[in-house]
Amino acid sequence: MLRKSARTFIALALGATIALPLLPSAQAADTQTRGVNWRADKDALPGTVVYSAKTVGAAEQFTGCVMGFSDPACDPKSSTLLVNNYLPLCESEKTLDCIDAVTWKKSDGTLVTGKYSKIRGSEWADYAFARNEALHVNKPTLPQVFTFDGLTHSKGTEFAVTAHISTRITAGVAADPDISLVILPVYQVAGLDPADDAECITANGADVDSVCYKIGDLAEAARFKLSLKLLARPQGWMTGRVVDPSITFTAPTDTEKRTVVTLEGTSMDVQTIDRTYSSAKPTDKAKWDTVATAFGDSRAPWSTAGDATYPLPPDKTSISIFNSIVSAEKDASASTTPTFDIADSLKSLWRVDLQPKGRAEGVSCDSSNFQGFVSSNAMVYKSALPNYDKTTGTLDYSISSPHYKPDGKTEFLGRYDLLVATDYARCVWDLKAGEIPAKDAVTVTIEKAGEKKVISAEMSLDDQYFKFTAQGFTFSQAKLSIKLKAKESITAPAPAPAPATPAATPAKPAAAKTITITCVKGKTTKKVTAAKPVCPAGFKKK
Repeated sequence: MLRKSARTFIALALGATIALPLLPSAQAADTQTRGVNWRADKDALPGTVVYSAKTVGAAEQFTGCVMGFSDPACDPKSSTLLVNNYLPLCESEKTLDCIDAVTWKKSDGTLVTGKYSKIRGSEWADYAFARNEALHVNKPTLPQVFTFDGLTHSKGTEFAVTAHISTRITAGVAADPDISLVILPVYQVAGLDPADDAECITANGADVDSVCYKIGDLAEAARFKLSLKLLARPQGWMTGRVVDPSITFTAPTDTEKRTVVTLEGTSMDVQTIDRTYSSAKPTDKAKWDTVATAFGDSRAPWSTAGDATYPLPPDKTSISIFNSIVSAEKDASASTTPTFDIADSLKSLWRVDLQPKGRAEGVSCDSSNFQGFVSSNAMVYKSALPNYDKTTGTLDYSISSPHYKPDGKTEFLGRYDLLVATDYARCVWDLKAGEIPAKDAVTVTIEKAGEKKVISAEMSLDDQYFKFTAQGFTFSQAKLSIKLKAKESITAPAPAPAPATPAATPAKPAAAKTITITCVKGKTTKKVTAAKPVCPAGFKKK
């Protein structure tokens, strides 16, 4: 769908949380379309635009600022603004947040440095804005395309490296930004097909970019390492779509006092759903009515003219909407597999989201430092962060995804990685100094359809993180609960006892009585002295 304004775009992106203006249909006057999708490969708020935010009822509405901060309604000193942009490369940016390096880690451990190829997309001139270092805002910046020697995919060698940054400004004060990092195998498509715009990976929309990149397929998962230089050291939690995540922080060394944050992980396949319904098809109309009911409100009824699409984020209310749709389909036809229990596609991607304000619920432990990283291949989740249940002493994580892959037959197997900062973990599970979890201490309970099952999980730890991995479980709905059920102590060696007062040296025992005998062999004679002397072989006692 082509974007006519920043207002229209933002409404579409946040359709689940704010009122959605219906767009005039480009089809026949009596034909409308409705759509819903979950796409982890796309940002909910891409683009290089400043938005003014206004609360209307229980929702927040956004309006694009024409000419950026110069717009009278977008004065950063008096307005609430949301600045969306992309991070530049540190090679050219010496002050603000930037991308320091991107590398591919081969199976033998060799690191291949990514080579910058080109920018991706075009600037949106109508919404240009000025650089403002005091607010940590860069000028409009476009995302990059890289190549890695020896790494290919089904459509070529290009990889889109996207670092989308969203900074909220309130009354002249900038909060620490949210940053979404995505690495995708991509290829450029010649020309634009308005009917196929939804598959384009763009910076400012296909109509602005005038170029379309689509996602290729990796023959096997790739492990990437991405380093950033950030003015604000990440706190709270990170979330992602990577296997076996790793995080390191390097103290500032440059004059701008930027922390180097290095994120490493292996790409994973994530399911997507992207459905469109037409009023010209009676079966489609009935299907949309089922979907719309799951939103819990009167969502774009067919009596309202125009087209509407709802791109939904993976968190917030998405999990309840998805579960409600699957449940409604099961109620309508218990003998057939719900259509939403079958994915439309699998997307191979590498994604990490930095959320400086992210905090796990139910925990009173110190949250001023980095707490952890949670990653899953589930399509949707109740919260990006785990919830701590004081009653059970568990970190809980509710997730959902289609039960089957796109073929409708193969079960989609879930994976869950949890990395918890050591100090934070000790507080959550009440581990005293010197205590560590025993190797069999972790239990992961998977709860599905009212049934609970303890599944096997891997656990490792070092001086920085406790790491948990659970995999091989199935969907549609699942709740994972992680608990440390046992402890073992690291006991320091007992100090050596103080030396006692030396006792008197006992008298040596008397030497045993010995006897000497004479042994002969021909003309040879030998004497043998011992307590019980015996002649050598061949000798006889004289």
